[in-house]
Amino acid sequence: MNNYGHRKMRVWQNIDRLSLLVYGLVRKIPRSNYKLIRQIESAMDSVGANFVEGYYAGSILEYLRFCRYGKRSLGELQERLRRCYFRQYFRNQEYHEFDDLAIKTMYLFDRLIYALEKKAEEGVRRPQKWAEGKKGL
Repeated sequence: MNNYGHRKMRVWQNIDRLSLLVYGLVRKIPRSNYKLIRQIESAMDSVGANFVEGYYAGSILEYLRFCRYGKRSLGELQERLRRCYFRQYFRNQEYHEFDDLAIKTMYLFDRLIYALEKKAEEGVRRPQKWAEGKKGL
């Protein structure tokens, strides 16, 4: 079995790109906001970790559960960085590049969750085999 099949999925590729953007933005937050920085980093880590953990879960229902966790973490990340933008820690273009990609990634999470729900209704058991064949997610 290919242990890196999740990397072929567009949602994962977006998560990976988001990580780079977020870690660049975090460097612009004053160090005195250590708690905020840790919360942002933790939310970003959670998005990717939950996606991967779900991808390699043993069932569609587990995959769905972890995708939902990842989606919630992405929502938290968007809100925390939005608040940082309001505090003018980032330039307009930097924030909007992040926000645009986050919105697209949220959409991909929604599509994936919907597709997995449909597969769960059909009784599909192996998420990896199904997911590897779906190039659009």
